[in-house]
Amino acid sequence: MKLLFAFVIIVIALTVVYGAPDPWNEYKIKHGKKYGVSEDGQRKKNFLAKDALIKKHNSQKNVLYQLGHNQFSDMTAAELGKFIGAVKPANRTRSLEAMVPVDAEARQLPTSLDYRGNACLAPVKNQGQCGSCWAFAAITPLEFAHCKKNGSLVTLSEQQLVNCDPYDSGCNGGWYTNAWYYLRYVALGSARQSLYTYTGKNETCKFNSTMIGAKISSYGNLPALNATNMQAVLVSKGPLAVAITVVNSFYSYKSGVYNDIACDNKTVNHAVVVVGWGTLNGVNHWIVRNSWGSWGQAGYVLIQRGVNKCRIEQYPSTIISVV
Repeated sequence: MKLLFAFVIIVIALTVVYGAPDPWNEYKIKHGKKYGVSEDGQRKKNFLAKDALIKKHNSQKNVLYQLGHNQFSDMTAAELGKFIGAVKPANRTRSLEAMVPVDAEARQLPTSLDYRGNACLAPVKNQGQCGSCWAFAAITPLEFAHCKKNGSLVTLSEQQLVNCDPYDSGCNGGWYTNAWYYLRYVALGSARQSLYTYTGKNETCKFNSTMIGAKISSYGNLPALNATNMQAVLVSKGPLAVAITVVNSFYSYKSGVYNDIACDNKTVNHAVVVVGWGTLNGVNHWIVRNSWGSWGQAGYVLIQRGVNKCRIEQYPSTIISVV
């Protein structure tokens, strides 16, 4: 007890002499951020505002999810907007050919499904400050379907879509089924990532047919607002591309089942991939793969299932078959 008391006295003395730890400086060190004097002040204001939001949310009783600091905590609203980019077309089907409908019959579904450890799911990628989420949402189901059929994972190129897809707008946004249409009918295949690497910038198209690593045979939309059907298709076909509405709290997601009411009944703005489902503390959820690197739970977020949270059950689509 005497040693413990002495230690506490020393800590208090050091705090008085050197001051308490500065959360802002600790944050910058952890995330490798360095700013000039003038910019540092504004970044600190952004960080402190986010810190207040995080503490307020986490202090509430009975919340289903927790928030935490990450690479986004000191960014401006304009900067955060560069990490989303789902732009729903007026008509989700391309004019030349209607989508192949997907209507899996309800079956005896398992209580949970989680593809995160599946050999056909590539490691989480990072779109950076480019509104190319739609390209990442398009590529993951294709990688999975190709691997499922052929027995080995081929990592494919999002940059091909950013640079070459004429139906979308690269880093300025797009839609995953538009991307599949381009890959199926225009490019006649998806390039290997190793041959067409990601830069996160709008550039001139460099694609040629020697780069192809996978080809789409068919793809389709699922019925809207049908969680059971989504589960059945996840079992039979694999991951689903979906669109969600991202609001301020989503950027700071850390753990638990995300259920912020602020994201409901608003226009979708971000594309992600559903890779499974489960139940946590009695709450049903989807397991959702993002394209923001190590954000959230190692790149994933749990989103409440069965209530169209953030409109996640509004626009599901999938790869039906590959060549």
